[in-house]
Amino acid sequence: MVANVLAQVKTKMSNGSRRAGFFAAIGTLVAVLIIAGIVAGGIHFPSLRLPSSEVQSKSLLVIKVKDAPATLDELFLQIDGVRVHREGEGEGTWMDVTVVATDSFDLLTLTEVATVLATEELPVGSYTEIRLHVTDAKATINGEPDIPLAIRPETGWLMVKIHFTLEELGVTTIIVDIDVNEEPIVHARILLPVVKATVEQIGASMPVQRHYRWADNTDPLTWKTDADDKPITDIASTGAVLRIRLSIKNEGTAIWSGVQLKLQYAIDPDGDWYDVDAQGGTGIWRYFDGLGTDKAIVTSLFLAGSSVKEHFVESSPTETIAKIPIGGQGEWDICIESNGAGAGETYYFRFVLSDGTPLKAYAVYPTLTTVT
Repeated sequence: MVANVLAQVKTKMSNGSRRAGFFAAIGTLVAVLIIAGIVAGGIHFPSLRLPSSEVQSKSLLVIKVKDAPATLDELFLQIDGVRVHREGEGEGTWMDVTVVATDSFDLLTLTEVATVLATEELPVGSYTEIRLHVTDAKATINGEPDIPLAIRPETGWLMVKIHFTLEELGVTTIIVDIDVNEEPIVHARILLPVVKATVEQIGASMPVQRHYRWADNTDPLTWKTDADDKPITDIASTGAVLRIRLSIKNEGTAIWSGVQLKLQYAIDPDGDWYDVDAQGGTGIWRYFDGLGTDKAIVTSLFLAGSSVKEHFVESSPTETIAKIPIGGQGEWDICIESNGAGAGETYYFRFVLSDGTPLKAYAVYPTLTTVT
């Protein structure tokens, strides 16, 4: 099974770095490392369908950025690389983490929500260092925008020594603090951070795809069935625009958040799965510009047990999910279109993480059959 987990890496100013008016808190870079283990076996979920392509003894690493109160007007950073060091024979192994947020971002705007920076599934084991590669830094000082900053160290890699362990069925939260002085930025145009980190332990989230219901693309929704979890038939192979209400329940022991999702389809749940294509793409199932605002929070919940309003979906990946508490169930509204699906074929749909990692388990798959 595949892990779906959270962890947080938070950066903030250190009050102790201020001296007689020379230093002021400027930026907080928050990166959340969410690390949880994969179920190695022996766990049984009655009536749940587990992903057929299992990855044993790995954990999902998610890095987020958040919260940057400062006295500067703006402070933009661009991070194009994230690496972690795993202990092993000899000098161990450096592992790259896929960067999701490749565009530059203003730290000063990330005060309320966390933005996922990078995510990767990593092997369990002991890790000793985290590195973030800052490729570009610009500030707005006294109203003057786009002032380039020299980055120290010259390599651009911000390094923090820390020992943490990725364990099966566990979640490790690592809080990384990056302390930055305003004086080098204002007077020397230099970004010169100091990095430190602490470790917290929490439980394991366990997202399970739980309920669905089909509707036509209308406002309000026109349901195609009279209850949840009922397949539909006689769907046109081309040009059929459909809405899926789809829910995921957190059946673990930790909050689930900080990830993005994408929709996949298959003709055999135990076989190959394929990504739903972009709007206007050539795929036989593709997203459609429906009667909603892409990535906006839905206004109502309809499925049994839903408790968290998630997002309207008409592109991939989804917006970062709204936090789902232990025992909570999030509900999404998805708009798709058929574009040459096979005649008389049955199709199944599922959510996976944005990197293709399946959820922990699937109680149901939204199911439809095209017209013969």
